[in-house]
Amino acid sequence: MWFVVFLLTAGGMISALNMSKLEDPAIAVKSAVVLVTQPGASAHQVELESVDPVEKAILSLPEVNTVKSKCYNDMAIIQINLNQNVQASKLTGVWQRLRNKVNDVALPAGATIRVLDDFGDVYGIFYAMTGDGLTGEEMSKYAQLVKREIGAVKGVGKVQLYGTRQNCIDIALHQDRLSEMGLSVAEVLGVLQGQDATAYSGYLISDGSRLRVNVDGKYQGVRDIENLVIQGHSGDIFRLGDIADVTEVLETPLRNCLTYDGEEAIGILISANEGTDILKVGKSIEKELSRLKSDQLPVGVELHSVFYQPERVGAALGDFFINLIESILVVILILVVFMGLRSSLIIGLCLLVTVIGSFVILNVTGGTMQRVSLASFILAMGMLVDNSIVIIDGILVDLKQGKSRHDALTDIGRKTAMPLLGATMIAILAFLPLAISKDTTGDYIRDLFIVLAVSLLLSWVLALLLVPILADRSLRVQNGAVEKPNRLEMVIRRLLDFSMRHRWGTVVVMVLLLGLTFVGYGYMKQGFFPDMKYDQLYITYKSRENSDWKHTAEALESMREYLAGCDDILHVTASTGGTPGRYNLVRGIGPNSMSYGELIVDFKDAKRAAGAVDELQAYMDAHYPDAYVRVKRYNLMYMDFPVEVQFSGPDPAVLHRLTEQALAVMDSCPQTVAATSDWDSPVPNITVHYDQPQARQSGLSRKDVSISLLSATDGIPIGYYYDGLRRKKLNVRVVSANGEAVDNLATVHLFSQLPSLKGLLSEDVIIGLATGTMDINDIDQRIGSSVPLGQVGSGIEIGWEDPCVNRMNGQRAQRAQCFPAYGCSAADAYKAVKAKVAQMDIPASYSVKWYGEQAASSDSVSSLFGSYPAAILIIILILILLFGDYKKPAIIIITVPLVLIGVVAAMLVSGKPFGFVAIAGVLGLVGMMIKNDIVLMDEIDRRIANGEEPYSALIEGSVSRVRAVSMAALTTIFGMLPLLGDVMFGSLAACIMGGLAFGTILTLVFVPVLYSLFFKIRKA
Repeated sequence: MWFVVFLLTAGGMISALNMSKLEDPAIAVKSAVVLVTQPGASAHQVELESVDPVEKAILSLPEVNTVKSKCYNDMAIIQINLNQNVQASKLTGVWQRLRNKVNDVALPAGATIRVLDDFGDVYGIFYAMTGDGLTGEEMSKYAQLVKREIGAVKGVGKVQLYGTRQNCIDIALHQDRLSEMGLSVAEVLGVLQGQDATAYSGYLISDGSRLRVNVDGKYQGVRDIENLVIQGHSGDIFRLGDIADVTEVLETPLRNCLTYDGEEAIGILISANEGTDILKVGKSIEKELSRLKSDQLPVGVELHSVFYQPERVGAALGDFFINLIESILVVILILVVFMGLRSSLIIGLCLLVTVIGSFVILNVTGGTMQRVSLASFILAMGMLVDNSIVIIDGILVDLKQGKSRHDALTDIGRKTAMPLLGATMIAILAFLPLAISKDTTGDYIRDLFIVLAVSLLLSWVLALLLVPILADRSLRVQNGAVEKPNRLEMVIRRLLDFSMRHRWGTVVVMVLLLGLTFVGYGYMKQGFFPDMKYDQLYITYKSRENSDWKHTAEALESMREYLAGCDDILHVTASTGGTPGRYNLVRGIGPNSMSYGELIVDFKDAKRAAGAVDELQAYMDAHYPDAYVRVKRYNLMYMDFPVEVQFSGPDPAVLHRLTEQALAVMDSCPQTVAATSDWDSPVPNITVHYDQPQARQSGLSRKDVSISLLSATDGIPIGYYYDGLRRKKLNVRVVSANGEAVDNLATVHLFSQLPSLKGLLSEDVIIGLATGTMDINDIDQRIGSSVPLGQVGSGIEIGWEDPCVNRMNGQRAQRAQCFPAYGCSAADAYKAVKAKVAQMDIPASYSVKWYGEQAASSDSVSSLFGSYPAAILIIILILILLFGDYKKPAIIIITVPLVLIGVVAAMLVSGKPFGFVAIAGVLGLVGMMIKNDIVLMDEIDRRIANGEEPYSALIEGSVSRVRAVSMAALTTIFGMLPLLGDVMFGSLAACIMGGLAFGTILTLVFVPVLYSLFFKIRKA
């Protein structure tokens, strides 16, 4: 046995050092994103022509739960969420079938589609790289170097860059110079296109050798492009630089850019391989970065930590290890006070071996060390010592009754082995719903079940084998010694005697208390998942959908300047165009839009960060009224909006009307603030009316008109110029005489992509050539001529259009969204809004569905308790097998719900919210209660079987269990103290402390009362 103890302790320490260490449990994000691009199409065109067939293909997959689409002008983002019962091991196959489905869809000409199945990847290390004095392109080059070197570090999974800045070659054609030289844009494009392309020229066989044939002339720089020769219609030779300004500029618009404390930066996001120790990986990355900085990166390049998970993991695990040690010491101290030094040392040693030895099994089975697994040990602390307390208490009783030492050490194990095993299995089964829940929240706290199952089974084994060995060496008890009853036993005896004489009165009191509990439940604070205790906030910014990226960047910089002046704020990272990446598990991902941006704000400590939320939100609301700005804390169940109601149906006008009514309801409710819609307001657009007869007479197609307009707006991308490894886009624009962009579309000159031969054989041309009034130059001029838009168009109109169209599961949908007011829970806000929305008149072909925190909470609870009936049936089966009848299991089942009396009282007194984690605590209470009830009734049955008078057996059996039950309760309750202040598990601790305190009275008093009623036992 000592060798086994050595293996468990030594192996446990080694396993604890080598186990994968994380801040939070790894969760497979069962979501993907499909990007659809359709240049030139409106949001409604994208919806009907591209998104609708793609959605139908996606929804044909049985694993798909929801498909949410957001259609913009030119593109669409489709988010796919799988059913929660899809196993993580099967995700790769599902994503491959998804690709196959969407790639088979016939899209309109020019449309493209891409599947991003790495949407759920978590990058736990996030640096912002700045370069004092370096250009954006130079910084991008060094960022690529860092990416390559860090990617080769052992344990690193992926490295992603965000906000890289790329230069392009801007060719600004002057319309006046083109006209002077008789050139058209089409001719210039024809010369430029393909000039730098790599062309295959074959191989020449000579003297048995195979020689590659190569044609030089590729661009070597901007000067080569400027010197490109263009031949005029009269044989004149021009340089491209004569008619255009050729410059290398930053490519715009910047769809994604990053700044750190106002400096231009590039984000470097790093993920670790699954199963690695993030602490060790972090040290390796820091070492490699130090080498790069000293050997390869120039002076001025700095890497600033925006989010560094190894540091947070170390701090989180350190805090929990301290809590775990404190919990163990508290348990041992209580045992010393109530059971004496020798007995408490035996139980304490057994507890230590159980905790340390559990790491061996967890490591072998692929477990990880994170906040949930360590909190599980604290939660299990009282249950881990319960078995040992029963054994050591039985040994002491037998020794005092005069039994031989051998019989005293072995009899208690033989008598209680099966009841303790049954009770232990039931305690484990009470947490079974956590193991089989498919919801994200279930995934997150699933390690509660795993750790409890491993540690409780190990504690049962060690209680039966190790405790008697230690007791044999340590316990010294005088045979036949009579122990005086303590005060607690005397109180319990009087209370039990009184309750037994007033059995129905006791039942009525319990029923009344249970009724009060249901009333009190309505006054409890409700919650879902608590905010994390981080020294960092993030602020999301969303302006009107047609905002330019510069407008968003300027707004973020203005916000950053204000934040930089706050004393409690250390650093501010600003991201324009989207979220840099999922750098941790407990935050949302913003949309990829030039109208969106966010700030990541570092505070001096977590307390100041939490306290600044309301003040910062008030400032943002006052100074940025035209945008939607929210200050957010990190939360596992991140919700863009805690309260959301969705209206679905075919007609956007009806959806807008219903949503406006719901928004009016939210604005009128004192429980809600910041109401908004997810469907942006209409924005202006410019429509050029194409007059086909007139345009065709000029030899211009609709596509020619579009290309000509493109040359005057964004510019025409005609290819790429390769500067070594860097690829730079060639972009051709047409500008006015002063080099500025055209500001009047009516003056834009339209050109045909192909030379127009229409009219060359007309009568006036033939007469002109015959009379000499027209020569070949006039023919060239006519072929390459261009005309202003105003001459061939039927007008330019400014109208309004939806900038985006939202869909859910193949149907148009619009949501009204809001936040709970200060001091109000999401559940209260939801109830207030839902009651009024339910009074709205909803057309027959339209549906209403609620989303947000309340819906997510309901789904999680449903997933959790959906499997609970199976656990209950197994528990009842074990109880029947243990007792051999139905009455005793019925007594236990009746007693269990009464534990809610203590739970609700504790939650009301502590003021902690009753959320998902607290519900998990209630499951644990069920197991603890049943375990104590089993051991008590086993003691009563044994006394009656030995011939003791039944009423006396009830009294004495309960009193004899006072020490064991109260010790188990006290060790659990006081062992929970370190968790009480924890953000995540504080509500669970309060729930168990209150429930177990009252549950102990239930076990020692109410169970004997019910036993006497069921078996009709009265005082003689």
